[in-house]
Amino acid sequence: MSRGRGTRQRAILYLRQSTFREESISLELQESAGREHAARHGYEVVGVESDPGLSGRTFNRPGVAAVMDAVQRGAADVIVLWKWSRLSRNRLDWYLAADRTQEAGGRIESATEPIDTSTSIGRLSRGMMIEIAAYESERAGDQWREAQARRVKLGLTPHGKATFGYFYDRENGIHVPDPVTGPILVDLYRRFAAGETMYGLCIWLNSQGITTLHGKRWTAGNLIQILDKEFAVGRIFYHGQWLPGAHEPLITEAEFAAYRQARKRRSAAPRTEASEYLLSGLTKCGVCGRALTGAAARGRWWYYRCYSARFSGAHQGVQIPTHLVDDTVRAWVEQEAKFRRSVPVETAPKPTADVAALKRTVTQHETSLSRLTVQLAENIISPDAYRLAAAPLEEKLGAARNALEAGTAEEAAPPLRDALVSLADDWDILPVTHRRTLLHRALDAVTIDFNADKHIEIYPAGTYTPSTG
Repeated sequence: MSRGRGTRQRAILYLRQSTFREESISLELQESAGREHAARHGYEVVGVESDPGLSGRTFNRPGVAAVMDAVQRGAADVIVLWKWSRLSRNRLDWYLAADRTQEAGGRIESATEPIDTSTSIGRLSRGMMIEIAAYESERAGDQWREAQARRVKLGLTPHGKATFGYFYDRENGIHVPDPVTGPILVDLYRRFAAGETMYGLCIWLNSQGITTLHGKRWTAGNLIQILDKEFAVGRIFYHGQWLPGAHEPLITEAEFAAYRQARKRRSAAPRTEASEYLLSGLTKCGVCGRALTGAAARGRWWYYRCYSARFSGAHQGVQIPTHLVDDTVRAWVEQEAKFRRSVPVETAPKPTADVAALKRTVTQHETSLSRLTVQLAENIISPDAYRLAAAPLEEKLGAARNALEAGTAEEAAPPLRDALVSLADDWDILPVTHRRTLLHRALDAVTIDFNADKHIEIYPAGTYTPSTG
């Protein structure tokens, strides 16, 4: 839409507060300079858009989109910046924005770096200013990356962000165990490995008034994010991998491995963790081999049922009260515990994995991969040769690490004898989730044969063969 002669030019101000501390000029100062520039040139200020605290390295900013749209739809004639670098520190983004503005019949001006861009020398000067801004941005990025690399080499995090269980000692630049949240974090690891659920732990945290570092209530999602990190075991995260850290670990390698193994077991059967039924994931139909599901009859009594047979009509008698099955399992646990109390502790089975040998295997594969990487970097071998040699090594390294993790967790886990004795002694006071976790260690399955007067059969670990019926 054309505008008549004598009509005042319309200016829209764009403000951006840099994330770089030395250049974090207030938005108020930028707006004041922009309005003074508009007044000197007789412009009518029709809008102000800003992107507070956003980096100039990205062009994907709402304020930028708004001023570009205003020019392209004819709502503004001039975009006024405090400095040329406010719009972008990326060369390509800047020139694309200038081209789009010019194509729309508008222009971009700087309130503090006046350059007449209608002339060739003016456009050259603007280009030099933009190039300097891009250089400064890249130089700052290089310095920051070098500083990060130095910190990581010393075993320090590349940042000073707080993390649950620790507070950041700014004077020494290191995370230190927090006397309040540190013991809580340790307790959470141990309780989950012992059988409690993420959901149950969140209920406990929230009931105690313990919040996240951001003051929010705990959910299973944000608790998993905290516990899955390897920070509490003394490692730092950098460039996609966990590296040895200089901060004090809160838990041992064995405790973290036990947590990881518990997470894997729960992931394999995600529905059983939050289930209110004691034998969820363990009960099987003795006729068709299908897993039984828990159900309630109007809240008055509970039962396990063969959901498949209920609708297929494959067999009769498709449900059994839960208390009959649970009581049978409890009697078996008490009998097993009584027997195992009579077995001397010395004869308890030792862990099957040779953890020391597995550690040596992992180190050997890591060393071989490091040598290959050095040879690639020094052009001793080609990239294709590196890929061919590295692929089988990485596969072996992954398998060795998994075996080491499982073996370390096995060392940390209480012997099955102790688990059964604890289960028998504390059956009435242990949470359902805790009892179920211990039962999953001791049992493969509990079957109900609906064709044989609902006969209940208990299969200890390693004895159950799934039915193909």
